[in-house]
Amino acid sequence: MNIKFFNKLISFIFLLLITSSQSLSETIELELSEKKYGTSNVPVELIIPENPIKKPIPLIILQHGSTRDAGNISNGIVQTDVQMKKLSTASLNNGFAVAIIDAFYKKNIKSSQKTKFPEAQVYAKQVASYFSKNPELDSNNFFYTGFSYGGHAALKLMNDLEFGDKRKWAGIVSLEPPCNIFHEPRNFITPLLVLKGGESHYEPKPCKTMIDLYASAGADASLKIFPKSNHFFSHNGKIVKGVAFNGCGDNPVIIGIDNSLRFLDGSQANPKIVRKKCFTKTAGSGKSREDLKLAINASIEFFKSKLN
Repeated sequence: MNIKFFNKLISFIFLLLITSSQSLSETIELELSEKKYGTSNVPVELIIPENPIKKPIPLIILQHGSTRDAGNISNGIVQTDVQMKKLSTASLNNGFAVAIIDAFYKKNIKSSQKTKFPEAQVYAKQVASYFSKNPELDSNNFFYTGFSYGGHAALKLMNDLEFGDKRKWAGIVSLEPPCNIFHEPRNFITPLLVLKGGESHYEPKPCKTMIDLYASAGADASLKIFPKSNHFFSHNGKIVKGVAFNGCGDNPVIIGIDNSLRFLDGSQANPKIVRKKCFTKTAGSGKSREDLKLAINASIEFFKSKLN
């Protein structure tokens, strides 16, 4: 090989290496507490973008669904799902820092064991409080998002929207949640976006009911439906046997400000009745994910539009 050409090639490769996009990643194990598992170690992957959208850097905290099918992040111990992995990558590319929570770490939970899932929204508040002390991060611009189980956690968070030193979330994005149970409508202090598949086994009807009630109460709440999408934002969806919290769509459960339960029609509810009426033996399959990029783009646009 020509020596001059070889030297130019080495210089070019070196230039690519030092100018390529690099993000700083760190795995942090936090001692977090919630009622089902008490205090346990929960790993969080914090990734800082090379080109922040602003400084201090806005942070998006992401929660996986019931299946961590994307495996490990950055060759570390944190696992997440495909939806949150792709959304975290897009968030970094748009200048947001991300904190990816692995709520199932060392808990030996199967995706079908819905009643054993930890209260992810409780973890989210503690993670946000922890990172609010980091001067690199802008605690006035913390966002929360999740898919499926994580999306449900995002809706649960609407009842308690402060963290740390009376900070409030800048925005919440819930991807494919079950909307058959939601908090009492009121003028929430944090904007909410819900993204749903029109063909999901978690039907969009109760989500429309919820968003309409929230908007009528003065909240900044919106719903985007992808008509051909299933639960995974895919066009090849099928309804299969499984376990899902997707009943009560015509008469969803309202969680009162005092944490009491009632159905939308005013009839009384309690945890036993809710479990009996709102769990079904159905699930969704099909992961071609034709509309996932559209859902991710909608999420990024929302985050950018709600920056303080």
